[in-house]
Amino acid sequence: MPRPRPQEVLVQVHAAGICGTDLHILAGEYPCRPPVTLGHELAGTICEVGSDVTGWAVGDQVTSLPFAVLCGDCEFCRGGQPALCPARLSYGSGVNGAMAEYVTLNASGLYRLPGNPDFIAGALTEPFACVCKAVFEVGRLERGERVVILGPGPIGLLTLLAARSAGAEVSIIGRESDRARLELAKRLGAVEIFYAHELDTADKLQDHFDGRAPDVVMECSGAGAAFRMGLELVRKRGRIIQVGLYGGDIQVDLNRVVFKDVALRGSFSSSYASWERALDLIRSGQLDLRPLVSNVYALADWETAFAGAVAGTGLKVVFEPGRGGLSGLFDLGN
Repeated sequence: MPRPRPQEVLVQVHAAGICGTDLHILAGEYPCRPPVTLGHELAGTICEVGSDVTGWAVGDQVTSLPFAVLCGDCEFCRGGQPALCPARLSYGSGVNGAMAEYVTLNASGLYRLPGNPDFIAGALTEPFACVCKAVFEVGRLERGERVVILGPGPIGLLTLLAARSAGAEVSIIGRESDRARLELAKRLGAVEIFYAHELDTADKLQDHFDGRAPDVVMECSGAGAAFRMGLELVRKRGRIIQVGLYGGDIQVDLNRVVFKDVALRGSFSSSYASWERALDLIRSGQLDLRPLVSNVYALADWETAFAGAVAGTGLKVVFEPGRGGLSGLFDLGN
């Protein structure tokens, strides 16, 4: 049982999501400091408060920024971009995270969940804050813009929800194996879905989009072929926002970026502003994150959970540490 330091709270974890970053850590493609407990997507209840903590009480239902250690004084901390702090250590990679029954969290990073929260959906607040940064701060999507999302995984579908809330006209591209995810994308408001094998030449791309090349491409798959497709697809003077992580080098024809006068930006993690926007959208009732959760597992079933996440057999996989019996499965068709 961890004990909170004066500026921390002890939280009983009710839900902790498996993130793509966790899979990159397992593959040795993302920096971490083992031994460390994974998990930075969380929701839970405060059960002990450190001696110097004010404004929080036992019983408060919370989620948290993923950043455990920040300098607080660099240009990025002062500018509202803590993910870029050079001293940053995050839960689940630099400091013990939330794939446990209890976790200690800095009180300064806590956010209150809406009343009577769905903790499993609440654990998706952190990845939703990440895509809100990509959509609103980095991509600066505007109402009526044509947007194509590459990759209908959890981040791609969360990006769809954020882009729709910005008033964009959103299409999404996936693989044949993504059929259930693409059907869910339709139900979440995608105006069109496409299969990548149907768009494997420049002529097919142009035919499918009828000369209306997208203003913005959001690359969420972390696949080199997807980036190259997005570069062919985006309109001249359009924008490509890189959200997915590749785990290694990819080959890209940067001449195409120059010839098309394309703006290329990366979007890493979240900001203070994107957390506020994400929580505002959730509280407003404009969107529901729960349909993205396909599997809920007990911690004891971690091997099955991670194997499914690596294979992509479900969608969003979440641990429920209090679950003691068989793992649960939600049908993406519901």
